[in-house]
Amino acid sequence: MTEATPRIELRGASKRYVVGSAEITALGEVDLTVDDAAFVVILGPSGSGKTTLLNLIGALDTPTSGSVMVAGTELGAASRAERARFRRTSVSFIFQTFNLFPALTALENVRFGADAAGRHDAAARAADALEKVGLGDRMRHFPHQLSGGEQ
Repeated sequence: MTEATPRIELRGASKRYVVGSAEITALGEVDLTVDDAAFVVILGPSGSGKTTLLNLIGALDTPTSGSVMVAGTELGAASRAERARFRRTSVSFIFQTFNLFPALTALENVRFGADAAGRHDAAARAADALEKVGLGDRMRHFPHQLSGGEQ
């Protein structure tokens, strides 16, 4: 019997930044294995590296050392273009901040990713998603015209 490949696997993954003459360790050497369909909660005090960990797993950043393998793709060695393709096709994010484009309507913001991925049904899917969450009447509104909850 063969063992299933983990969905997420980090081996000695770390992230350090140089700020002036100081080196800041945002994430120490982390080993983590997450199997398919697992439910994981990431807890820790402010500044402990939770967001950095998610940024590595989501291909928004690369590790300073170690490896980050997600869905069979080694993200640490991937080029910027390869990581962008990976994000476009393999992961989804719910950001801590809204990250809406201020010059785009709610509908345009929702369909943006699907448009970038070349989805022909982007507009219809985005409109349907907004209807499902009760924002059908707010589709043509810009972010500054939406409440915090609507954003």
